[in-house]
Amino acid sequence: MNRLPILAVCCVMAAGTSVAMADDVQPPWWRGQWSTTSQIWEFNFVPETPGGQPPYPYLPDGPAPGGMPPLPSTIVHVTPGPQMEWIPEDPQGSGRIGIWPLSGWIDVIVDNHEPPNEVKYVWVQLTWRPQVLDHEPPRLIGLDPPPSSGPEIVLEEDLGFGWTETTYKWEIRPNPVDEMFTIEGLIDVDELVVDTWCIPERATLSLLGLGPVALIRRRR
Repeated sequence: MNRLPILAVCCVMAAGTSVAMADDVQPPWWRGQWSTTSQIWEFNFVPETPGGQPPYPYLPDGPAPGGMPPLPSTIVHVTPGPQMEWIPEDPQGSGRIGIWPLSGWIDVIVDNHEPPNEVKYVWVQLTWRPQVLDHEPPRLIGLDPPPSSGPEIVLEEDLGFGWTETTYKWEIRPNPVDEMFTIEGLIDVDELVVDTWCIPERATLSLLGLGPVALIRRRR
């Protein structure tokens, strides 16, 4: 989780961010495999923008532990709601730093390995807290391209001080050039971790020695 102060040195660079302490509660089993990507955002600074106005662009802080690096065009844009300002440290004493209160949204763009590939898996871990007592959950909207299955919630874990880590997954057929989605809700957001896996067509897998049996063995 976010516990170390970070200095922003440019509008979209997350330099020196610690990813080892992230809320990486439910990583996918395939992290670090061939044709995967991993990207994490901890929001430990506010990027400079023209006039200091949103949306605020964030490149990934890096891959999550054990993950393959993000691809070049991967980025998120944070647009908080009116009068919502970045919180440098959680006033409720959790020790978390770098929190975005929404009632706005976060646009996520994830760059993919080159298509054509048969299927793309997307795995999202979001660390969030409701701003109101009725526990309004996050909403994932605008999934583009539309998933062939999902999104579904894999896990929700209570992290204390009102914080929850929710893990989502979905599948896209065929693998697109990139995918986009939006996170919105009356919530505070501390961290976002996105893993993806582009699985080639069966003929390509055979050439690589990664047929269905091999994939099943890797899963085990």
